[in-house]
Amino acid sequence: MEQSSSPLEPGTRVRASFGRFRDQVGTVVETASGLPEVFDGPVLWVRFDGDEEPGLVAGRFLEAAA
Repeated sequence: MEQSSSPLEPGTRVRASFGRFRDQVGTVVETASGLPEVFDGPVLWVRFDGDEEPGLVAGRFLEAAA
């Protein structure tokens, strides 16, 4: 499976714009691998502020946090 390059590198602060994490801010942990290509672009593990475990989010639903 070929990964698209993403400007959302590990350590980047992001805000989710859709789904159960909508409007939450967190830090990109890593790009997920081994997943079916359901979304156009990368799927990322993001640790949202206040959560111990990271959540999976399609990169297209993330934007750089201000």
